[in-house]
Amino acid sequence: MNSVLDLLSLSIASIVPVFGWILLGSVLYRTIAVLQPLFSKGELLVFYFGIPGILFITATKIEVTEILSSTYALVGVLTTCLSLALAWYYARWRGFNLEQVGIIAQASYRSNLGIIGLALCASTFGEEGLILATLPVALWTLLFNILAVVVLNSAYGGRFAFLPILVALLKNPLIIGITLGFAVAVSGRTFNGTFYAFGSNFISVVIPLSLVFLGGAIDLRPSRQSQQAIVLATTLRLLIAPALSILICLLFGLRGIELAINFLLLGGPVAVASHIMVAAKGGDGRLAANIVVLTTIIAPFTLSLGLFLLRFFALV
Repeated sequence: MNSVLDLLSLSIASIVPVFGWILLGSVLYRTIAVLQPLFSKGELLVFYFGIPGILFITATKIEVTEILSSTYALVGVLTTCLSLALAWYYARWRGFNLEQVGIIAQASYRSNLGIIGLALCASTFGEEGLILATLPVALWTLLFNILAVVVLNSAYGGRFAFLPILVALLKNPLIIGITLGFAVAVSGRTFNGTFYAFGSNFISVVIPLSLVFLGGAIDLRPSRQSQQAIVLATTLRLLIAPALSILICLLFGLRGIELAINFLLLGGPVAVASHIMVAAKGGDGRLAANIVVLTTIIAPFTLSLGLFLLRFFALV
């Protein structure tokens, strides 16, 4: 009995602090008005420099030989595509209108990789978790953005244009940070201990700050509209997609930390960017925003339970 409780406590201790920073940011933003301009600037600073900096530092430590044999990252691609297909056709079968189907489908696969995903991997496995998360974050960030454009264009009647997507991806700070880090790793160049000591301190500061600023960006105003769509999207994001990820990982023989990294990255709440893209299309931004909020509130519980079960069955 004690061992079960210990596993549960360990899992909760890995997950809850991450969302505690988000809650702190939400409270600070809404109770101290003078901080609101700081949140806006801090959010941009984290997006353009903080997270790309973390990805650059961790990418320089990746072994080039591991890139070619990273089954766990490719499994995430398969999981993402299957989650999207399942969500799209199931939502259509349930009778949701096409615009709602687009929102639900995007929410089903688009977890928050760059901030919450990295923070979860760092909180659970430390530096090793960050290093292992860097490659899938790079690959899946590309995939997520491409799929989001395809899905929303299909839902809102837009045209798929390859060149604008390519330009947007090349300008994405996360992709730039990872690419530069990979370039260093491939070149065989190594930085000295001082650089990595600074990098460790940099990471320990940026991750909590990014979560705090994210908390300020989330709209906590409740809405009773489109409740069925919200419930379905939340179920797909926090239950179906993570379960599918675990199943596919097991089918490919993945165990241990690689299985856990897939679960933590693909089992998180919906990325705030999904709401931004829907709003930019002139769609139901309120629905998309409320899916982000609800998944962020529930995710600590589903992630803690999932990590506990993985450890209980000795899969991690």
